[in-house]
Amino acid sequence: MTNPPGTCLEPDLPVVESRPKGVVLQGAVNGYSALPQELCSIALGLSNRGVPIHLALHDTSEVAESPVDAPTRIELEKLVHQKLNVPESVLYYGALPTSWNLDYYGSCRVGRAAFWSDRIPHAWVEPCNALDEIWVPSEFHREAFAASGVVSEKLRVVPTGVDTNLFRPSGQPLSIPGRRKFNFLAVTDVHDRKATEVLLTAFLREFHVDDDVSLTLKMPRGADCQTNLAAELAFFVEKSLRLDLGKSADVILLQENLLPHRMPHLYAAADAFVLPTRGESYGMTLLEALACGVPVITTRWGAALEYLNDGNSFLINLEGLAPVPFADELLPGHRWANPSIDHMQKLMRQVFSGAGESNGHALRGRDQIAKTRGLSAVLPYWENEFRRLLG
Repeated sequence: MTNPPGTCLEPDLPVVESRPKGVVLQGAVNGYSALPQELCSIALGLSNRGVPIHLALHDTSEVAESPVDAPTRIELEKLVHQKLNVPESVLYYGALPTSWNLDYYGSCRVGRAAFWSDRIPHAWVEPCNALDEIWVPSEFHREAFAASGVVSEKLRVVPTGVDTNLFRPSGQPLSIPGRRKFNFLAVTDVHDRKATEVLLTAFLREFHVDDDVSLTLKMPRGADCQTNLAAELAFFVEKSLRLDLGKSADVILLQENLLPHRMPHLYAAADAFVLPTRGESYGMTLLEALACGVPVITTRWGAALEYLNDGNSFLINLEGLAPVPFADELLPGHRWANPSIDHMQKLMRQVFSGAGESNGHALRGRDQIAKTRGLSAVLPYWENEFRRLLG
């Protein structure tokens, strides 16, 4: 594997022979999205397995801001201060490709990337091809990256994992005011990709005020968010669907940034998890819900089909693929899923009416996830890939 001349990660320090070679992980750990969560899991998991790790953050204050508990924060701090023989180490980029600093070199360079449509942004192709390898979570992503112009020989499938010791059935349910006897849960946002309007349409068409059922929408709350989500959702229901909220089935808006260790309690408060997504990069909430033994209703498309199937989940049929409707034309020609509202209604009714059968369905899925996507199953794969590169 070639290493073109360039700048080492620590250009002001001489190579210290006593420092071990290992893996330099670049990225962020202070977010709630899949990439920071995966970076934390991989850093701690590989370190516990004896792989020397240096956590290279843009700002060391990120650890203090990371949504983890105090003991985990201490372990991350140790990795920030761990020193490696950088020229002999693997440099791993765990952030979006447009943020990769390509001026740095180790013995080889690996990028982690995933996208949610049937191809990747054009601006990603050049940085991906500049690295030695690109690790994607699924065959779906491998095909999309190759079709977009990334050299196919650089692409390797390295699956993401879920902590099945944390995400497991029978946790204490989170208190959700207004929750009915049967509660559908969606962890979603206002992005068109999450198809929240599809979910609301299917739920409010299928269920009525006298049904003992609720839909909880867990949506993010940011300090800079100027959108009044409650008002926006009410406007959609009353103006677009022409329904009276006071005479409709209960929709609960939950805007709280839950720390990862509290998320299992949210899933425990759900009788079914539902996400009619048009496309997912990692689909972590789908993994988490199924790991918690919650029946999952989601779209029959994309990377999630590598672990979801008709035997462990309830898959919404498509009405074909549709162009991604971005006015700024940053994603020309991209397509995503067009989930069927009618079929989604039928699946929601099926799960609602056969709750016991659906739970058994999901528990079988939990067993499959634990065996194939649990961290205990995935971390050895990651370790082998890094040790292959370290030689």
